[in-house]
Amino acid sequence: MKKRIISLILSAALILSLCAVTAVTNAKVVLYGDTDGDDEVNIIDATCIQRHLLGLMQLDEASIERALVSGEDELSIVDATLIQRYDLNLISRFPVEDMLPTEQPTQAATEPEDTVTKVKNNITVHFSNNKKWTKVYAYIFDHSTGTPVKAWPGTQLTNPVTNDYGEQVYSVTADVTKYDRVIFTNGSTQTHDLPLTKASSGYFIQEKLNKNLMAGLYPYGQDNEGKITTVSMDYPDGYKKNIYIWTPAGYDPSDKTKKYSVLYMCDGQNLFGQATTLSGYEWECDESVLSLMQNGGDGVIVVGIACGNTEARRNHELTPNLGKISSAAGGDATFENGGGKVFSDFVTDKVIPYVESNYNTNSIRGIAGSSSGGIEAFYIGMENMDKFSYIGALSPAFILYDKAVWDTYLSAKDFSGKTPRIYFFCGNSTADALEQALYTNATAMEGWMKNHGYPTDKMTTVTDANATHSEAFWALYFPDMLCYCLDL
Repeated sequence: MKKRIISLILSAALILSLCAVTAVTNAKVVLYGDTDGDDEVNIIDATCIQRHLLGLMQLDEASIERALVSGEDELSIVDATLIQRYDLNLISRFPVEDMLPTEQPTQAATEPEDTVTKVKNNITVHFSNNKKWTKVYAYIFDHSTGTPVKAWPGTQLTNPVTNDYGEQVYSVTADVTKYDRVIFTNGSTQTHDLPLTKASSGYFIQEKLNKNLMAGLYPYGQDNEGKITTVSMDYPDGYKKNIYIWTPAGYDPSDKTKKYSVLYMCDGQNLFGQATTLSGYEWECDESVLSLMQNGGDGVIVVGIACGNTEARRNHELTPNLGKISSAAGGDATFENGGGKVFSDFVTDKVIPYVESNYNTNSIRGIAGSSSGGIEAFYIGMENMDKFSYIGALSPAFILYDKAVWDTYLSAKDFSGKTPRIYFFCGNSTADALEQALYTNATAMEGWMKNHGYPTDKMTTVTDANATHSEAFWALYFPDMLCYCLDL
């Protein structure tokens, strides 16, 4: 037995009046096709019309109104036939439904847009002294102006607590709207410049990337690491592709009242742990989202779409076919005639519907990636501006196309409607030829888009002169990307 969407019949006077909200609430409800009034539309309703027309029964005024599916003034055998056709799935709508008033609902009756919880500006960041420094300082500063809270080496941290590993944990509080970087130092040895964001919670020292002193992220005070579910999907190129779906601490599939935004990411195997990563490093996405939650922000579901299992396959999947590949890209034939559209359609037509059918999600969606994943994420966002709220393109391989190709592509886009927020990032370390090669186009893209009418308040470009082409650095800037894109 089939149910139909209930149509609301509103008089024009009520719609246009100041009491429109009350009119919507008190509107007369008509379930078209439901002749007998049992809240279902089926063959019995058509039979009732036929019996009424033959004089075997008498329908009342309300029943006749529901039965007039043709939109005509008088009931006829046409109405019965339309209901029969609907019951056989030969039609999905009745002609009368296309004749209903088309006025938009008033603002008060419209569903509110999904929003994110704003996070306080004063953030406390914790530092685990796992290297057992005798003194710990926090040098907090604004990277664009160089203005520090206190001259080098910064504020000496005191009164540590001891964690479960026997390490001393220090804390420092700063207004992240005024200062966006922190360096932890003992006066002579120091960490890399670390982003200070509303998704910053805890850092500890780890040596990696040619023994550069880096910092790992962790959500201070959070024991629940969330849950990763792996789903295998058929990819159009004829093989299975893993989809990694991470839900944050506190996610309850049975609680349909709490909805989560979703961030879709390329190279999903590198996002959550070193067990699946191809590079030896990970984005630490889960730690960043949990840190944001520790500071009062919302949880975010992160969905990673694994890349192809060979470099050539990855290059093909994550390259949009926009034109001639630039000679600056090194002449690698695996980038020619890229399959980026197939990957894009896979994300929008298969992955997103699966996630939104099986998880508690709202309408806020993001797409992000790095390197080839960065250009593909940008392409997916540009091709589907109506579907995504933000784009993260970190160390994007925009070098694959010359400016002329990009101008042709961007000039065909209409940026007058809905546009996502975009976060561009690229390093410029002299120790990494690849990152330096990507730097020019990666940092020029914001200006190119501005020239084609993209709103300047929807874009930002962040650089780091010491950053190399690695998940270790993308992990550091992921919290910054998240906060900008969610407009926290």
